[in-house]
Amino acid sequence: MFKFLRNKLLNKKWLNACLLLGIVLLVAVASCNPMFKNGAMDMTLASKFDSAIEDNNTYSAVVGRQGSCSTDNFPDSASVLDRINAYEKKWMSYIDVPVLSRQNRLFIEGTYAMTGLGSRRFFSVNYMQDMSEHINITFGEGLDTGKPVEGTYPVIINQQNADTYDLVVGETVSIDKLVDKDGKPVTFTVVGIFEPKDTSDIYWKETPADFDKMIFTDQASFDETVANYGVLTIYYATYNMLDYAYIDHTNASDIRYYLSAFSKADGNFIQNFSSILADYQDDATSIMIIIWVLELPILVLLLAFIYMVSSQILEMEDGEIAMLKSRGTSTKQILGIYFGESAILSLIAIVIGIPVGYLLCKLCASATSFLKFSFGDTHFYKLTWGMLLYSLIAAVIAILFITLPVLKYAKNSIVEQKSKLGKVNTKPIWEKAFLDVILVAVSIYLLYNYNKQKSDIALSILAGNKPDPLIFLNSSLFIFAVGLLILRLIKYLIKFIYFIGKKRWSPAVYASFLQITRTVKKQGFISVFLVMTIAMGMFNSNMARTINENNQERIEYNLGTDIVLSEQWKMGAYLDKDKKSHWYYEEPDFERYTENLSNSCKHLTRVIYDDNTTIKVGGSELPDSVLMGINTKEFGETAELKSGLNDEHWYNYLNSIATVSNGVIISSNLAKEYDLSVGDSITYARYSPMKTKEPVEIASPSGTICAIVDAWPGFNQYTYEKDNSGKVVEKERYLVVANYAYVVSAFGLTPYQIWGQLADGHDYQEVLDTVEKQGILLKSYQSVDQEVQNMLESPLVLITNGLFSLSFLVAVILCTVGFLIYWITSIKQRELLFGIYRAMGMSMKEINKMLINEQMFSSVLASLAGYGVGAAATALFVKLVAIVYLPESHNIAISIAVNPFDILKLTIVVVVMFIICFIVLRTILKKMNITQALKLGED
Repeated sequence: MFKFLRNKLLNKKWLNACLLLGIVLLVAVASCNPMFKNGAMDMTLASKFDSAIEDNNTYSAVVGRQGSCSTDNFPDSASVLDRINAYEKKWMSYIDVPVLSRQNRLFIEGTYAMTGLGSRRFFSVNYMQDMSEHINITFGEGLDTGKPVEGTYPVIINQQNADTYDLVVGETVSIDKLVDKDGKPVTFTVVGIFEPKDTSDIYWKETPADFDKMIFTDQASFDETVANYGVLTIYYATYNMLDYAYIDHTNASDIRYYLSAFSKADGNFIQNFSSILADYQDDATSIMIIIWVLELPILVLLLAFIYMVSSQILEMEDGEIAMLKSRGTSTKQILGIYFGESAILSLIAIVIGIPVGYLLCKLCASATSFLKFSFGDTHFYKLTWGMLLYSLIAAVIAILFITLPVLKYAKNSIVEQKSKLGKVNTKPIWEKAFLDVILVAVSIYLLYNYNKQKSDIALSILAGNKPDPLIFLNSSLFIFAVGLLILRLIKYLIKFIYFIGKKRWSPAVYASFLQITRTVKKQGFISVFLVMTIAMGMFNSNMARTINENNQERIEYNLGTDIVLSEQWKMGAYLDKDKKSHWYYEEPDFERYTENLSNSCKHLTRVIYDDNTTIKVGGSELPDSVLMGINTKEFGETAELKSGLNDEHWYNYLNSIATVSNGVIISSNLAKEYDLSVGDSITYARYSPMKTKEPVEIASPSGTICAIVDAWPGFNQYTYEKDNSGKVVEKERYLVVANYAYVVSAFGLTPYQIWGQLADGHDYQEVLDTVEKQGILLKSYQSVDQEVQNMLESPLVLITNGLFSLSFLVAVILCTVGFLIYWITSIKQRELLFGIYRAMGMSMKEINKMLINEQMFSSVLASLAGYGVGAAATALFVKLVAIVYLPESHNIAISIAVNPFDILKLTIVVVVMFIICFIVLRTILKKMNITQALKLGED
């Protein structure tokens, strides 16, 4: 039996090879789904942990506990640490993730102390396990080498406490409430001042900046203090920094559950990443939906291709099946033969398809744009057992698609089969039922309905809800439905052209039109393939380009320039004679930037940016508004703004306030809301940086409106927040731009940002390296290049670019192969007909002309229609689908991005496909035994 099946497969080896190709691609695309999905989810989770570290400036995967132990049961630090270890052992028995670092701090409750110079201060005595391995002593000695005053214990303090509380090395600190049995208070000597070896060391969950009013001693001194000075309670704070590389899609849900259970069972348990896991699980759902809806058109195309090829094989073997049926072979046995063939092909496809799927997944994961691959880091994407399961399911579906159509042929004997040959092709069901028109109407209705709900869709996505899959699928439905409609119209067009010229056509042209009209049903399949391939290629390329370019434009606009640096300023406070507190900032030397960054930055400027300003106008107060204090000349040289966003060039607005000391530029939404115009006055207030129950206003200067703008570098007027019901709502912000000197004179010197425009050939990393070499401590930085790169490497964008590219590549392969199959079998089947034409006196040149005419009115016409459908789909659907990726309202509205080079690449691919097909067909014609066909024709 196996030998029979093998010979049967080899009998039509090229068609079966094409069928195998379709099954291999089906298995490959299906098998890459779990790998791509898992990799994208793992990448999403890792990026959320990374972002949390940057946003919060602290390690983002910490579990721990803050509690206390009675000295009756836990008399020393070792016993407390044993208890801490017991907690850790219990947590880690459930959360099976390696611990990268631990920070255990034991302390005695803080109280007032007297310094050797007579100052009264508030301090707590602390012991931190393994602290000496992570610090540098900047002044004095360490705890293990420092020599305290006799009768005292050694302590070290951080530089901030030394400055704030006027402590120096050698000074003593006595704590009155901690006394020995003779009533003598415990005394400590400051033997050193420390700083962390590396501020990025994950050991520092609590950083030296958090060590306000803390002094640190060694373990022995801490235990002696507890034992000899009546300490009743030892407090502790323990933190375990987990290796979040081991938290992935397989255990994220379980870990989130355990964190919730620990928090409910233990009120002192602390962790800082359950919110990350919750956000991830919301995103994971969206990722799965997007992957499936973007893969679905590819899978449908592949199944259609398999059906087309298997149908072509069945048509060619129709007589063979009828012969078997007439000789007594049962329908079940005939089905068994084709089931065996398809099973053999499917098993081979699984062996080949899984490795191909792995490579396709890696290729998709490295896509930075449509058909553009970086081949960067794809370590998140790994082989998984789910690939085998998906491959088996795909293989079973392929077997059904190949085997079930056999039922149609297995019922006919030779007599019935011969009687069918003379029947004229009837209209397909979809054409009779006007399914194309119905599907186009459904697609347009869905589009209309979704366009009315754009704002609700955007808010739903911002709230973390999963996108509606139909938003994606509707574009594919439209392309498919219009493809069928175009096919109907092409059929009518060909009939019309044939009708008006049938009495004037040459024999070759007449014969070609006759062939087209008689085989329009067979040609329809490949024509729809051509329309869908080209239309989907155009739509996918334009969709990817729109997402990428709009994202990049928004990043550039939001930042305002190439790089923005924020240095850590030192803040001081003092009391005046009336006991009223005052604050001040110590400005770092700005000349360090202009001197050291002259090579990497063309221009630099200082910008005061405060998004907590209140604008007062018309008796109303508008909190959370944005104030920007700028030097107009420097700002104009450094900042960038896309043209066309304002009524005139933004330099004119800069010029308008340059000569008016208290002049301001305001946003158009503020002017519209309160009917303001140029020449009116507004008031704006800023607040004290010192933390108080109620904000303390620094000043409320007035400004004369000199210009009104729709857009401004670094200002996005839309923000989002949750209301009391938890629903995400859109909120508008307002802008005031004033002169830097006026803002400083009104509010005092406050921290500013340094905006820089990079010089040609230099990048942001050079700037950061230079800043680091100068010992400048940055509070934060932002770079257009880095944020654009992060955007292109974000899981959602990678998924979209990758699957759009994969969809197009697969469609081109299928279309090329399907195109070849159709025309090769068509020519083979018409060999006798060509002989008749030659016997009637038609030359080979005329036969070639006939084939070219067929190509023009089938393939070329369908290809041109594909471009039209792609353009229509782009115009109708791109902005709607882009909402999923860009849901936020913005000063820069979503615009459709079409790159002619993308269309050129698509056209080149299609032209190359036609050239390859033409060469193959030409070769077949040359090799065809036309002499024998000629004799048959004469007979």
